[in-house]
Amino acid sequence: MWINPRGEEFLTEAKAIQLPSLPRLCPDLSATVYGGRVALAAMAQALGKNSEAARWLEDAAAIRSAILCQLYDAAEAAFFDLDAQNHFVRIRGDLISRVLGEHVVDAKLFDTIYRRQIHNPNCFWAPYPLPSIALDDPSFVRPIPPNSWGGASQALTALRAPRWIEHYDKPADPGHLMQQWVTALLCTADFRQQLDPLNGNFSGGAPGYSPAALVLLDFAWRLAGVRHVDGNLEWNVRSPLTGARSNFRLRVTPLLTTEMRYESGCAELRLNNQSLCRVRGVVRLITTADGKLRSAVGIGAEASSVALQQAAGTERKFAIEPNHKILLP
Repeated sequence: MWINPRGEEFLTEAKAIQLPSLPRLCPDLSATVYGGRVALAAMAQALGKNSEAARWLEDAAAIRSAILCQLYDAAEAAFFDLDAQNHFVRIRGDLISRVLGEHVVDAKLFDTIYRRQIHNPNCFWAPYPLPSIALDDPSFVRPIPPNSWGGASQALTALRAPRWIEHYDKPADPGHLMQQWVTALLCTADFRQQLDPLNGNFSGGAPGYSPAALVLLDFAWRLAGVRHVDGNLEWNVRSPLTGARSNFRLRVTPLLTTEMRYESGCAELRLNNQSLCRVRGVVRLITTADGKLRSAVGIGAEASSVALQQAAGTERKFAIEPNHKILLP
């Protein structure tokens, strides 16, 4: 059940179920409704239906306010279900990330929840993030059964995570999550749904789980490849220390092809088979679609020294901290 300021009839029907804890108000389902209303407002705006857009935004604001006022516990820095007796169901689980995933909270509240829960190695920032129940929660289930949201780290949760973590200006932090999932997936060949957050072993379930395959594909490009994002090109440079050779090639449009060539600890960025620059270090470079440098973003777990040699022969050197951005005019 979700908080719905216009849903009195639905609430009345739910109360007919003869369980003392029902109905419940659930932050994850409520956040999904919030995100849907924001999306509907954007659609209406794009269609020139301004009054409808305003109505959807008003409805979105109402449900967001209800989530924050009724379902957030500041003492725990966590969201919880609220039962029919007005008691929190105090299980710290995946629903917290679902609220963050819909961008319900502002930056200040996100930092609090992120520090105390999500990025806390005793809670959700496990060796293989993100467990479906916090590691230190009494409800964390072991041993982990198949299709378990009682503790296993789920491929679907991992796949969604970079979207909301980067939304809150933490572009370096998904690196650990992505690397751990890629490592675990490369140790198996059948793409299963979930793994043990402590050791990375996949547990039960049928093979061929498509979100796990998408995790490997998406994370490989986010870690060390090039992506087309909002009209710009995002070059994620993680130069291999071993000097290993590898190539990433992406056809953006019929007239635009990008490529990253890794060799001898250096990454060469190429656009339509023309070299843009050579880069050493760990950094994300943002360029326009025609290759003009716009900014650098720190995506390493630690500060990185970056050497950038452009095709024209000029060289730039700079240090960049995790989660920091530097303009490159």
